[in-house]
Amino acid sequence: MMYEPMSRRLVISFAVIGVVLAVAGLIARPVNITVAVVFFLAAVSVLGLAGYGVLDRTIGGRKRSRSAN
Repeated sequence: MMYEPMSRRLVISFAVIGVVLAVAGLIARPVNITVAVVFFLAAVSVLGLAGYGVLDRTIGGRKRSRSAN
């Protein structure tokens, strides 16, 4: 089985979903703090996945370019 880094589309999707959840948390904050905290925690998790994908693609790209030389 060959390892492939996360696709660019998936990284962008995670980033957009994370931003949407963060904004939803800001909107829900005055109404219900519990729901807002859940939205913020979900946003942090999804943005973490997006960050991992960016890091994975960056390091994977460097490894591929070194092995091609």
